[in-house]
Amino acid sequence: MGAKEISETPESLKAGADLQGVVDAINRVQAVIEFELDGTILTANENFLSTVGYSLDEIRGQHHRMFCDPSYAASDEYRDFWMQLAMGEFSAGEYKRFGKRGEEIWINASYNPIFDADGKPVKVVKFATNITEEKRRTAE
Repeated sequence: MGAKEISETPESLKAGADLQGVVDAINRVQAVIEFELDGTILTANENFLSTVGYSLDEIRGQHHRMFCDPSYAASDEYRDFWMQLAMGEFSAGEYKRFGKRGEEIWINASYNPIFDADGKPVKVVKFATNITEEKRRTAE
């Protein structure tokens, strides 16, 4: 039996549809962006783009540092952050980032390494929720 025949069993088609449903649900409520292991932007969903005010064409191929304070982006802490992700460690928490107009944006996010079939990290996916308004309310 060929690989194509195996991949089109009713069970695998259902599993594929279920997986697509999960991805669609995440994309409805989360800001999602994908990176190369070095922080280069691959793609982002509409929720992410509307949060930061950029189009996909403006950010694809750029580095994640474009959303960070320049002093943080130049720090050892930031370099170590990406090194740890590239080694397969995830990171989650509240992060201060900046949008296209320079506005401060707070997100609750997780940076998740994605692994290939051999367990090697191949990219990073970030899932984020914009918590800027909550931060402003608690600061008042």
